[in-house]
Amino acid sequence: MPVSQHNPSLIIGVQLRKARELLSLRREEVAQELDVSPHEIKDWEKGTSQPSLQQLETLASLYGREIDYFLRETPNPPTAIAFRGKPGESLRSLSNETRAVLARFDELCRSAVEFEGLLHKKREIKLATIPARETARTGAHRIRKQYDLEDKPITDLRALLEDAGVRIFEIPIPNDELSGFSFWHEKYGPCILVHAKDVKGRRNFTLAHELAHLLYSHGSSACYIPQKIIEVHQRMEQKANQFAVELLLPITGVVDDFKKRNLPKKPSEKQLRQMSFKWRVSSQALGYRLEGLGLISAGLTNKMIERKPFLRRPKTPAWERRLGKRFVGTSIEAYRKNLISVGKLAHALQIPIRKAMEIAETGAR
Repeated sequence: MPVSQHNPSLIIGVQLRKARELLSLRREEVAQELDVSPHEIKDWEKGTSQPSLQQLETLASLYGREIDYFLRETPNPPTAIAFRGKPGESLRSLSNETRAVLARFDELCRSAVEFEGLLHKKREIKLATIPARETARTGAHRIRKQYDLEDKPITDLRALLEDAGVRIFEIPIPNDELSGFSFWHEKYGPCILVHAKDVKGRRNFTLAHELAHLLYSHGSSACYIPQKIIEVHQRMEQKANQFAVELLLPITGVVDDFKKRNLPKKPSEKQLRQMSFKWRVSSQALGYRLEGLGLISAGLTNKMIERKPFLRRPKTPAWERRLGKRFVGTSIEAYRKNLISVGKLAHALQIPIRKAMEIAETGAR
């Protein structure tokens, strides 16, 4: 609904409350942003009074939502989000900009479900949880066996997981405050957010790490994964990291590859980067794996500096890669069948309306 047609009486107070609570914002903080009293925020959320159009626009910006989010009741966003990574910090330690990314992620998941419903498409979830007592190695081997991966590199982990029903989106995280975020929603199913500006190897590791949280039913997890993964001491994070290593770097395959390359105990960074490229992980993750297997000298990985690889300009635009072909295709199909407006399409794809019309009509990227 365009802002000009907004009817304040349609605002649903519970939507205002859900949007605020997802970001762990107190009413006092929101009131300060709008220069009103906390009691007014409470009354809006109870539905006993309504914000003005200007106030609603400010709330939408603050909460990372579109105004139409407040006009109809939607599925509850993820709750009880645990921040895992930096010792002594919590979700409230994150900047408002980063917390707004979590709202954007929830919006994408919600839009995906909405568009699939309009198109009468059912997303089959082929992912099954793992008993908490099962070790990370056993759990990872279970997944490798399920998808007949043997001891080979996983060429496209994202595609594999999306085919299994996992919703995956990549969004840039301000100041690298988070690496990933995951939750298993009663309506959306399993969902994973990955920091879009990490290098490909780190994005793969984050995907595997967040997959572990989903499989072991660790709840809604917002994670910061340091490059030196050996510095992680939280039990759940250690298990998720170990699972990622076992999934992406199976012992037999890695040892065989290392021997075939005839690498020394102190390989160069270039040699490790070349090997890590094959396994679709960062050179740090590979280095720690090789140290753990006793193949390279202990402490060597800590001296390495992660370098962004020089890559040719990709054929796929960054925005499409981040959203994924499945979501982009579903959004365009819904628009072409007149099930959503061009404005809604542009919002879903986070591109200008003119560009959205061009893409929907010509298929040009």
